[in-house]
Amino acid sequence: MRCLYCGKKKTKESLTSFFLEEDPLCVDCRKQMGSQRKTIEVKGMKIETFYEYDSLYKSLLIQYKECYDEALKDVFLYGIVDYINLRYHGYHLALVPSSIQKRKERGFDHLELMCEKIKLKRVKGLRMKTELIQEGKNAEQRREMEDNYIYEGEDLGKVLLFDDVVTTGSSLMGTFWAIKGKTAKIKVLSLAYKSKGLHN
Repeated sequence: MRCLYCGKKKTKESLTSFFLEEDPLCVDCRKQMGSQRKTIEVKGMKIETFYEYDSLYKSLLIQYKECYDEALKDVFLYGIVDYINLRYHGYHLALVPSSIQKRKERGFDHLELMCEKIKLKRVKGLRMKTELIQEGKNAEQRREMEDNYIYEGEDLGKVLLFDDVVTTGSSLMGTFWAIKGKTAKIKVLSLAYKSKGLHN
């Protein structure tokens, strides 16, 4: 098997790799992603995260989302999915919605595909009020997302709110407030964070 990013032939070089499903990346590329679980705080919201965006993670996410490379879907949660299933057992999974236009362009929902191995029940009824695309927007324009989500679903117990990257925090904050009144407890997880875009 070859690494999905660099194309190099892969070998099992760590003890962990013998017990997990095969990593889609080679050992060198996985190291470049620099996984480190930590909690950050944005606008008073605590967010669990695993990667800095400005690493190999950024290139992989762009290739996956903007070049429509569905083969990369398992790269991002490799080594993390079992932790999420165990740590958040009993939670509902709420994925930050992307625009209908972007989903049509890609031909898939990138978060849903990325999270297909997460065994939590999905939250339905969370959507954008107005179709806005964040790519190419500045920080001020991105903040429009804070009031651009609505939840039209059933009352929930515990919810894990999930996104692929937090930049200004506007999308996570918007979805957080959209569902807060219908939930008993919300935890927030973003796989990566872009530290230069964040303001507490």
